[in-house]
Amino acid sequence: MSPSWRNRIYIAFSPERISMLKLGRGLKAKLQAKHDEAISPVGIQPSWLSALNRLTLLFGESEWQNAEVNIVLSNRLVRYATMLFNAQLKNYSEQEAFARYSLTQNFGANVEKWALRIQHGKPGSPSLVSAADDALLEGLRQACSAHKLKLRSIAPYLMPVFNRNQNEIKSDPAWLVINEPGYSLLALLSGGKFITVNGVSHDNLDELPILLDRENLAGSFTEPCKSVYVYTSSGDKLPTTSAMGYEFNKLYMVAPDGFPSVAEGAYAMIISKVL
Repeated sequence: MSPSWRNRIYIAFSPERISMLKLGRGLKAKLQAKHDEAISPVGIQPSWLSALNRLTLLFGESEWQNAEVNIVLSNRLVRYATMLFNAQLKNYSEQEAFARYSLTQNFGANVEKWALRIQHGKPGSPSLVSAADDALLEGLRQACSAHKLKLRSIAPYLMPVFNRNQNEIKSDPAWLVINEPGYSLLALLSGGKFITVNGVSHDNLDELPILLDRENLAGSFTEPCKSVYVYTSSGDKLPTTSAMGYEFNKLYMVAPDGFPSVAEGAYAMIISKVL
């Protein structure tokens, strides 16, 4: 966690939940405020609108004033794709146009309303494309601006988890599973690169072997990848190591003293960014 001389707010944002931490300024920042609230979408579209409206109201409360804001988006709100290296794409504009075209094949015309970010790998290796609703991002920017809060970053949940845990992933290839209530992101890694990334809705962690089998089959890999690393705030036990031949490993992230446990609400999403 880099030092800062401003108060900082870290937010985990999903359609069904908002979790917030406020840290004081300085090298050894202390927790000043926390908030965790379930959101009940009222059937309106888009799915994130109720959460955005509630967050805007929370920003108006005195304890959340005078700070810079860092937001982690639930993987439910982000779409991912990998883009093979193409030497014919000379600049970022060409790469973005190609990425948008590729996403359209899977997600349809809605891609035109999404903001894209391309994270390049090593020369010649695939790039990771992430996309989120541009209206959501603009709404978050406006919510901060309306309450004179400095928006420092908006990041998809995948990135802080990967950045903090990549050295803990000892197998190659390996699946990185980021679990949220009712949803998991399944990312296949090889050589430190993202090979495939896909999100699936499901009920509990015991379903992971079946879900991973589907991903292994869909990917047409030479050999199915059976090594799995799971980041989750769920109290459920991971499937046994012998479940359908998979080896499951849990990624641990210990919250600093005075901070909420990663098992409380969606705080695991925030802690991945704060540490």
